Amino acid sequence: MKTVKPAVVVHSAGFIGSQVANPPYRGIRTNILGSVNTFEAAQLSAVQRIVHVSTFGVYDWDNIRKGPVTEQFPRWATQFYQATKIANEMLLGAYKNYYGLETVVIRPASVYGPGHYRGGSGGGKNMAELARLCLGNGPIELHEKRIGSNDFVYAKDVGRGIALACEAKAAAGKTFNIGTGETYTPQDFRKVIARLYPKREIKLIKGTDDGRAGNERINISLAQAKRILGYSPKYKLAQGFKDYLEVSKQHGFWS
Repeated sequence: MKTVKPAVVVHSAGFIGSQVANPPYRGIRTNILGSVNTFEAAQLSAVQRIVHVSTFGVYDWDNIRKGPVTEQFPRWATQFYQATKIANEMLLGAYKNYYGLETVVIRPASVYGPGHYRGGSGGGKNMAELARLCLGNGPIELHEKRIGSNDFVYAKDVGRGIALACEAKAAAGKTFNIGTGETYTPQDFRKVIARLYPKREIKLIKGTDDGRAGNERINISLAQAKRILGYSPKYKLAQGFKDYLEVSKQHGFWS
């Protein structure tokens, strides 16, 4: 880092979801100490700005009854993944105050798109499985409990949000939700897929989630991201899932 001398460092590495608890000590050490190593290397290398990719999972969802959820909503965690993300946000704030670093925190919604998902993203894995079914033959199965009700944001929108956070002067010291600003249900997925594949059978599976339950979320506010970053989603569910299928059809799936 001292050799390259980047003006901005984007920190997005770490375990996600259940991988943080497999086992917890490894997940905590990787996510928290790994983040501290990144923050420390940045300040030692005189990096001007750190853009830290957190998650909208840091909000106290058990006690939120009404949206849209702004960046000022309380944070809370009862699971290791969210706990490490909250800890990293607080540690980054301490680095900002102590060393005078420019810091920006990005809180993406449930991200999907091309990738291997070895880090543990349950939502990403479920979307990848659904994309494989769409590009295959036979019935397309939609598991209600795996989808839940959530803001599914396409990776291209998240990437653009991060790029904007790297450049916007007024973003320093602030936190931004990045998503579509909407929540999507299994019925929304069914409508999107039916338009893409009008001749295919689509089965809505109610049953159990097999340990892969989706989240039940309320819509998040994008007002701050729009005002300061100039961000607005270009890929709502219909556009994002269609692009995901086209990219996967062209390049295949990552193992």
